[in-house]
Amino acid sequence: MRSAAGFKTHDRRRRSERAGVRGGNTHRFVHACCFWLLGSCVLVFPDRLHAQAVSYPTTRLYAEPSMFPQEHPVDMLRMRLEVSFVPEQGLVKGKVTHRFAPLRERVDSMFFDGPGIRIQQAMLNGQPLQYRISPAGITVYPDPPLRWNSVDSISFTYEATPRRGIYFVGWNDTTGRRHEQIWTQGQGIDNRHWIPCYDHQNDKLITETVIRFDSSYQVLSNDSLLSRTDNRDGTFTWHYCMTHPHSLYLVMLGIGKYGVKTVRTKANVPVHLYFYPESPDRVEPTYLYAAECIDFVADHTGIPYPWTSYANIPVEDFLYGAMENTTATVYGDFMFVDRRGFLDRNFVDVNVHELAHQWFGNFITGRAPNMAWLHESFATFYPKLFRRQVAGEAYYQWMRRQEQEAALEVSEQNRLPLVHSHAGGTRVYQKGSAVLDMMMHTVGEPQFRRVINHYLKHHAYGLVETNDLYQAFQDTLGQSPFWFFDEWIYRGGEPHFEISYKDITLHPGERRQTEIFVRQIHPVDDLVGYFTMPIIFEVHYTDGAFDRVKETISGQADTVVVRNPGKREIAYLLFDPGSLVLKKVTFSRSFEELRRQALAAPLMIDRYDAVAAMAPTDIGTKRELLGEIFNREEFFYIRAEIVRQLANDDDPASIRVIRKALRDPAAEVRSSVLKHTAFIPTHLRSDFELLLRDSSYAIEAAVLSRLSARFPERVNEYLTATRSDEGIGNQVRVVWHEVRAGLGERESYIALAEMCGPSYEFRTRINAFEAVKHLNYLDRHIALNLMDAMLSSNSRLRGPATVTVQYFLDQTAHRKTMEQAFSSVNWLSWQREMLTPALRQNSQLQGSP
Repeated sequence: MRSAAGFKTHDRRRRSERAGVRGGNTHRFVHACCFWLLGSCVLVFPDRLHAQAVSYPTTRLYAEPSMFPQEHPVDMLRMRLEVSFVPEQGLVKGKVTHRFAPLRERVDSMFFDGPGIRIQQAMLNGQPLQYRISPAGITVYPDPPLRWNSVDSISFTYEATPRRGIYFVGWNDTTGRRHEQIWTQGQGIDNRHWIPCYDHQNDKLITETVIRFDSSYQVLSNDSLLSRTDNRDGTFTWHYCMTHPHSLYLVMLGIGKYGVKTVRTKANVPVHLYFYPESPDRVEPTYLYAAECIDFVADHTGIPYPWTSYANIPVEDFLYGAMENTTATVYGDFMFVDRRGFLDRNFVDVNVHELAHQWFGNFITGRAPNMAWLHESFATFYPKLFRRQVAGEAYYQWMRRQEQEAALEVSEQNRLPLVHSHAGGTRVYQKGSAVLDMMMHTVGEPQFRRVINHYLKHHAYGLVETNDLYQAFQDTLGQSPFWFFDEWIYRGGEPHFEISYKDITLHPGERRQTEIFVRQIHPVDDLVGYFTMPIIFEVHYTDGAFDRVKETISGQADTVVVRNPGKREIAYLLFDPGSLVLKKVTFSRSFEELRRQALAAPLMIDRYDAVAAMAPTDIGTKRELLGEIFNREEFFYIRAEIVRQLANDDDPASIRVIRKALRDPAAEVRSSVLKHTAFIPTHLRSDFELLLRDSSYAIEAAVLSRLSARFPERVNEYLTATRSDEGIGNQVRVVWHEVRAGLGERESYIALAEMCGPSYEFRTRINAFEAVKHLNYLDRHIALNLMDAMLSSNSRLRGPATVTVQYFLDQTAHRKTMEQAFSSVNWLSWQREMLTPALRQNSQLQGSP
């Protein structure tokens, strides 16, 4: 092997001309003591306009005026919250006391967020305080006005019946199926619905929570449990307190009947793992690596876990996957799984993501909502690194590829920068993580870790913005990676490279080299320019040797030369081996080149790319090769891709691969067979029937549906084989009842109608919605259950319910059932307001509800 490093000298003048200027009134670059001209900071003196302009480096900040941090007249120092509940009524009874210091010389009014909160009393430093209620909250009027250099306190006694921020689950369920729980979700700005407060992330404070509740329930809140007092009336008072400041959106409560298992990290941090007492078998698979991931992030950042304890608590009907409240992550219990459910969806990556937020988001916090990438990108980045440690390099490469593909897909809609307030979740999570990955590989992993350590340490328990990360490079490495921040963070889009090459012999018999031609073919405008990136080029030869160079690609067209002193024959060429750079690539290669790359490329992702690139190739040309690769390839997603290409080929060689794939140890490969086989042939029936006892619930449910439709004469056998299984979200049980209802069994129709209802958690309900659609079955019970779901605070339930209602409304036969069900209930005004627009979307229902 030969290795050479060849960095081009960067042409700053050409780079500046390409950079362009971003104009407009809404989005702009802000500079100190300068304006931006042709990408340079130019100081202009009126009497020297004809002199040569002098270029100075400067920091660049992308700004949206509407996204500046919220102004506030006081600095919140501490909040003490005392609450109790009437959960059956969704009622909060509270007293909150805020301690603060004025930031302005004179403060004669203050506003506290609190929509819908009923204030019973307001006090300033123990004396009655004048206040005014508005739809958005409470304005108070200190008299006399507050002054600098004082510390004051305001307390509110209040009640609230909020529909956001805090959620009461299962308290009115008469079936006993639901868990009775109270849990909160403060992000983005929803804690204001149950706590009168300054609900913005740019002020950090110490919080303490005092909760009085039924003694038979567990109560979890932020950080240290100072005391649990028996009130001798069937209730306990739980007193939690933070040891360091955090933002108010991170305040949490979790109440329910749980068991708790405590493990400890290497640094002796207690990690409290909450679980449902009836499912102790789910603790081990759900909380795999629960302590190890804390040790990992602490080691990689060089910053010890910044709080005194950590906890994970599952809840029903959670609005998202999980939420990184300080010291206490709340997560959806659809990830509280047994060993079989672990194969379909597990908590490991989500756990590391939320845990990383304890540093990125909680320890340091973005000043404004459009700085979300400083939270979410880092929290998405560290699970990828953790997987590299526990699952290997190949899995790490695969996760990076998934991020890259997601980022490229969203750019088909728009090309907004990562720091834009409307960048969207895919950019803030997946693209941001991919950008951090490139940042790490560009500067070097040890150097990157040093920068991140400084960035965290320098802003401990404080507020940050993107420029603080940029400054950390200067402070730590003496580098100013302006070009990187400019093109990947402040600008939008991604590069599209077109690659070709020639094998050149110069002066016959004397010298041989490979000339590689790189063109950037993406659209270029004020938002997206030509990208500058150091990229590795590898030329692999038929004798197994290879030559490598690293060049900085920066223009519309570049030529890279890789010398071939051994005068070897080229087998294949790799542009950016390992796919480190987020990009599109157009690179036409022969089947022989793809064959050699698929068989011999050192890195998994390069072998995968070669196999995936064979998809358009005639099946007869690639069949034997794909079978060979399937038998030798260790990484399961390559085998899954081979299955995709061979699934519907009736040649005996391909059938042998499919039979082997149906018995593959990786669920991803078995699932690929089900997903890509258009028609189950009779000669493979018994092979597919093996999946009825598959270790994956998702595969079992899918094959039950497929086999029952394909071989109806054997349905009773299939139902008998699967009758005892449920699955996470009852996915097997719902399909079982759907198949059985298709046979005319009334009991299964009744069961599905019940599963559509509020006595089941939302995953089961969504699965049941799909089943009744497949059956095209609607009765009054189902209609009312669908409307109940349309009123849910959980958009992931509300959305599918609305789609299902529209499905039935589009059919004349079911429209009247829906109308009659709606008319049979005396809806509350807010419920009617939510339901009526959706029900009236169908033109023939105008005026009906």
